[in-house]
Amino acid sequence: MANRPVRVAGWILTKLLYGLWVALMIATPLFGFWLASSLAAYDNASQWLALLVGLLLFPLVPVGWELIFEWRRDKAKKPILTRLDRLVLRTLIVNGLFLGIMMWRAPQTAFRALAVRGDWILDGHDGPIANEARSILLGFADRFSSRWHKEDTTYGTSDKPPPPPAHDTTIVLPGPIQPKDPNGWPLAEEADPLAVEIPADEQVDVATVARYFANRITDQRRLAKALHDYVVLRLHYDQPTALIHGPGRPSQEADAVFAAKTGVCEGYARLYAALGKAAGLEVAFITGYIRDAHRRPSADAVSDEDVVRSLEGFLHAWNAVKLDGQWALVDTTWDDPVAADAKDIYSTTYLFTPPRVFAYDHLPEEAAWQLVAAPIGAGEFARQPLLSPYVGRLGVVLQDPTRSQVDVTDGELAITLANPFKAKLDAMVDHSMTGCDEVPGDSLTTHLTCRVPAGQHEIQLYGAPADSTEHSLRYFGSILVNSR
Repeated sequence: MANRPVRVAGWILTKLLYGLWVALMIATPLFGFWLASSLAAYDNASQWLALLVGLLLFPLVPVGWELIFEWRRDKAKKPILTRLDRLVLRTLIVNGLFLGIMMWRAPQTAFRALAVRGDWILDGHDGPIANEARSILLGFADRFSSRWHKEDTTYGTSDKPPPPPAHDTTIVLPGPIQPKDPNGWPLAEEADPLAVEIPADEQVDVATVARYFANRITDQRRLAKALHDYVVLRLHYDQPTALIHGPGRPSQEADAVFAAKTGVCEGYARLYAALGKAAGLEVAFITGYIRDAHRRPSADAVSDEDVVRSLEGFLHAWNAVKLDGQWALVDTTWDDPVAADAKDIYSTTYLFTPPRVFAYDHLPEEAAWQLVAAPIGAGEFARQPLLSPYVGRLGVVLQDPTRSQVDVTDGELAITLANPFKAKLDAMVDHSMTGCDEVPGDSLTTHLTCRVPAGQHEIQLYGAPADSTEHSLRYFGSILVNSR
């Protein structure tokens, strides 16, 4: 009698475990179909193919396997497992192989597909229920963020980050087009005279250059900017080295880059860190990922696959400098006029950029280097519209679309931008120089309509301040469009 509670508890536990066993059979193919359908949405492929994959995962292959087993087995022998147990086991094997192969062969693509398009079935649906379902799906997708990129230590590792701030004090867009405070952001696009006029005999080595600036500038913020300007003006981006990730790659240490006057982002960041430290500043070296469709690792990278990859993210390195007790973010590579399109000019867009704006296209390996109280994860980074902090110089806010990749079914994409400072704005489809027109609206908003042919296409956004005398607009963002 005393063993009855134990037997009851054992019976309940057995039933629970069996229920979990069966539930696993149901959940695994559902996850497989979710992955296949998200990949189809991400690549603008037919969802019928994803449905076929889902049906193969269950019930076609597992049930077919069971039927073949029943047909061929010796009826005189009693099977070890029940029919349901065999079906569960076969389902887990089939789906485990599918998911294992996907996660082995293309883990980054699989994660990005789930993170960016894992809620594709809810496209066009809003409201409390749809939004809650979307939050659950994308939240689950973000659990695979460790698959964002392959382990790559080509650029080394980041310096130890500071503790996250208790609350965010960053600039919220839209902001002013021109800085009212010379210590604010964005700074005027004018190089420090000392960086421009430094004599050749003061450029013997890193220590000599640092001493030159430190002896002439006492203000930390101006010193940090002058060193930024020096790196930007001295170095030339080494495009061939950007494609080398292994033996034969030129050294990117500060002294080597200083002597060669060329380097990739790691070299820019290491030289800035070395100069800053030698000049008495506290400078950190940071590694992570950037998204951009304007600067590509090769001038020939213009295929659809290369466009998608450039939107997904590349390994990158940048800096943070501590000024008056506060860390500020700096990316000398992306302020270099020769690191991007030849039409670009020297810039201060990535100099002391507000952290929330910097996070538009930079994701550090160490989340604390986002310098915000609530860092975004890899999933949110992949989903958010691909924008450059230059959008902050324009005082423009992209209101719609709100995602990095969207679907259109009528061949047109409507873009809405808050434009309180009347910046000059334009967009183009796949560098075609055509396809987007401005639609009349109110004085504070710009509406663009882009005609998008069938397939997957990139919409590039360009702009310039209203009072700009430039003859061309600057790139500030991309949207990937699937048109059916």
